[in-house]
Amino acid sequence: MTSRVRAPRWDDVEIGTSVELKRNGRTVFAGLVDTRTDDGDIVWVTAAAGGRRLFHIADGFDLVGSPA
Repeated sequence: MTSRVRAPRWDDVEIGTSVELKRNGRTVFAGLVDTRTDDGDIVWVTAAAGGRRLFHIADGFDLVGSPA
């Protein structure tokens, strides 16, 4: 039997927070948190230049706050 380690939750990120989604130390997408699920598994982020993307915590991204 294989056990899976769950990633930390994103449930403490507030809507309207400026964030960067990083993978391997590189910023993949940046913007404002538009919404998130209550369980912290999914966030929608809207970029300043336009565009909106969904990110799932299991996809291997680090979500970090960024200066507004």
